[in-house]
Amino acid sequence: MDRDEEVALLGRTASSKLKSRVKLAATGCALGIFAVLATVWFLALGGFFQFDAARWVEITEDPIVSPVDRRAPVNFLALGDWGRHGLYNQSLVASQMGKIGDALEINFVVSVGDNFYKNGLTGVDDIAFDESFSRIYTAPALQKPWHAVLGNHDYHGDVFSQLDPRLGLRDWRWHCVRDAQLIFDMSPSLFRGDVDSRVSTVELFFIDTVPFIDQYWAPNQKHDFDWRDILPRHRHLQQKLENLTSALNASTASWKIVVGHHTIRSYGAHGDSVELVRQLLPILEGNNVDVYVNGHDHCLEHVKRDDSPIHFITSGGGSKAWKGISPPQNSNGLQFYYDGQGFVSFSVAKSWLQIVYYNIYGEAVHKVRLTK
Repeated sequence: MDRDEEVALLGRTASSKLKSRVKLAATGCALGIFAVLATVWFLALGGFFQFDAARWVEITEDPIVSPVDRRAPVNFLALGDWGRHGLYNQSLVASQMGKIGDALEINFVVSVGDNFYKNGLTGVDDIAFDESFSRIYTAPALQKPWHAVLGNHDYHGDVFSQLDPRLGLRDWRWHCVRDAQLIFDMSPSLFRGDVDSRVSTVELFFIDTVPFIDQYWAPNQKHDFDWRDILPRHRHLQQKLENLTSALNASTASWKIVVGHHTIRSYGAHGDSVELVRQLLPILEGNNVDVYVNGHDHCLEHVKRDDSPIHFITSGGGSKAWKGISPPQNSNGLQFYYDGQGFVSFSVAKSWLQIVYYNIYGEAVHKVRLTK
């Protein structure tokens, strides 16, 4: 990676000591993108499942630096901790997602877990699915596939209901599995008819982080967790990590993005997940992962520490927020922190990746630009 440009446009920072520098730039008009072909692989304990999605082809690699970037071949939004029947500004966040999604012409939405509060779904017929999802995210731009991971609150209910394909019959957008791999090809060679060449790809690796957290397994745990298909725990986690390691190692993607619910590095109310720091982080660092995206802390946050090449992106502001921040003297690597509701957009091209944070007014409050 040649350089990382990080721009804080406006918003709340962690302390008076954390003042973001503003760098604004803009270039040229936007060109469209052309859909050709794609393959989505879902990673399960025993192997992969495949179905058709969309492969996007890059027309130009000349970057645009504005928050709304139509030139990127792959654009998506990331949102977490949202399902509250429209309350706690969930509907306002959804409205702004529709506007930014339309401007970006997004390909899909990523949900980083805690999809339905407070206790997940009771079954595939639970009305909460309509009241917290289908009737909330109604904007035309959001009528795209939603790829979701599970959060701890989702495990308080019938976890199988969110994984059940029958939910897709109620709302075709919904796709949720425990672990998955999503591949988008951006290779210009596709214009020459070489549809098998993956010269430039972005790959997203989804992992269910809930079973890693020790406190959820404690005998005095006050919440019930639906651990069906997880036991024995040690074997499940071992297989999960082996599958992820194998998939990351085999990947030749230009950009590798891992998605999970729990934080790895965070200065929000929950802080670091020590189990993931110990078990997951070495795998990500050892396989050239660029970005880890999570929720769990109800905020918008960007952490980039000197001791890790990974950018840690928290997008947990889908509804209830204002949870606070850790003492600023402990803020090693904290680049940005917004203690409120909002969401994040990703624009990905072969040689650059841009991440923009938005508040409930649709204002860009922080930007991260990575190049290779």
